[in-house]
Amino acid sequence: MYNIEHNYFPSAGCEFPPPEIGKFRFIDLFAGIGGFRLAMQSVGGECVFSSEWNKDSQTTYFDNFGELPAGDITNISENDIPDHDVLCAGFPCQPFSLAGVSARNSLNTAHGFACETQGTLFFDVMRIVAEKRPSVIFLENVKNLVRHDKGNTFSVIKSAIEELGYSFSYALINAQTVVPQKRVRCYIVCLRDSAVEFEFPDFRGEPIPLNSILDDNVSDTFTISDRLWAGHQRRTATNLARGVGFTAFCVDIEKPANTLVARYWKDGKECLIPQQDKNPRMLTPRECARLQGYPESFKIPVSKSAAYRQFGNSVALPVIKKIAEKIFNHLAEEKKCSLEPIRN
Repeated sequence: MYNIEHNYFPSAGCEFPPPEIGKFRFIDLFAGIGGFRLAMQSVGGECVFSSEWNKDSQTTYFDNFGELPAGDITNISENDIPDHDVLCAGFPCQPFSLAGVSARNSLNTAHGFACETQGTLFFDVMRIVAEKRPSVIFLENVKNLVRHDKGNTFSVIKSAIEELGYSFSYALINAQTVVPQKRVRCYIVCLRDSAVEFEFPDFRGEPIPLNSILDDNVSDTFTISDRLWAGHQRRTATNLARGVGFTAFCVDIEKPANTLVARYWKDGKECLIPQQDKNPRMLTPRECARLQGYPESFKIPVSKSAAYRQFGNSVALPVIKKIAEKIFNHLAEEKKCSLEPIRN
């Protein structure tokens, strides 16, 4: 039976178990498939609570970490969540993304904080912060969060955090120097010690080419059909003539890929790999995992379409790791000494 105080289930096939002795405690909200968790565990963190409502993502999380995340965070009291040093949350981005806003406008539906089902989940993060007062808040979202609703959304987020006495630092970081993908995301780190400003690590460097993670021999099942390829070409020509709309081209594998998105499973148009004497192909789920920086041992137990959605929604793991290292250093400085292991 699930117990919010201890939700780890030892599993013989668990690839990434928690450390026997953690150096600090963190929680993993809107956990997805565990990108934040892998990064925080890599610097000695112990996850004491996780939450993810999607069943497929729960399956992937369980198979890799031996832990079944709690479900809908809106149904969980902040009083039931264990004390922790770092709160990690990749809170839902669809209400703030360019694609999400465009889709909602076309359907005449709400976006941002007006989106009742997802946009307001940020305030569930805030009620937990208000109750548990972690040393660090670590958030990730799409780059459009900063300018959504002419900056009003971001202003509300910043004010809500600062009103609780935290500092507020953010950076728009392109992951292309640590993964072979042009992926710009907004990273926010807030410190309980408001007098200290968090300094993000440097991500300058040469972009990583896509061909560095591609397999040599890929099943023909990933090659797109004649009908789909013809449709891509037709829509691309039409949209180019109109000057609007999405386009589909084969990628230059000598350069980073475009941003992997959750809709990739539908038709693969965001990243079509050229093939000699064949239609282009889609990335495999394993290649998508590499595109986000996941280790080869990371298990992918779900269907192909579910895997595409999961990796499209995931964080770029190496970016989170580098920021996690800085956070660990802050925690050590806050304690004025090297962090002593936390003994259960």
